[in-house]
Amino acid sequence: MTDPSPARPEAHKHDEHDERDERDEIDEHDDALSWGDERDASHVEGPAPVSQIGPEADDELPGGMSSASLVGHGVFGGVALLSCVGWLVSRDQFLLSFGGSAVDRVQTALWLLGVALAIVAPAVWFVTTILLVPQSRSSRRLLVFAVGAVALAPWPLVIGGGA
Repeated sequence: MTDPSPARPEAHKHDEHDERDERDEIDEHDDALSWGDERDASHVEGPAPVSQIGPEADDELPGGMSSASLVGHGVFGGVALLSCVGWLVSRDQFLLSFGGSAVDRVQTALWLLGVALAIVAPAVWFVTTILLVPQSRSSRRLLVFAVGAVALAPWPLVIGGGA
């Protein structure tokens, strides 16, 4: 029979090796879940916590739109699109031909240009308002959208004289 005592230290060495492997594996998992520190080349500082931001820093923050403002933009964008479609539908009643002379052809061309501009005007108003009125002034922007929706509505179609 062999002496069991030599097998025991080898088993003990094997157990120590397994424990070290498990600790290394756990450390690797912990490293994978960490964000790193300043010495890490891929480390990027995030925004400052809210508690560190004072009321004076409110102007410096990139302002996102509120939910109500976002819904308002969507509604007025839909109204602008419907106004374009309304002008397109009612354009037939505005297509006039003034005659055959050179002056009449110029008048007809200018009239058709006016009809084309009426069709695209609500969309141009919407885009121009977004570009020119700052996002921080969302209530002013919504007011300008409302003015454009009323001013550029396809009134002949709304009143009932259109298609």
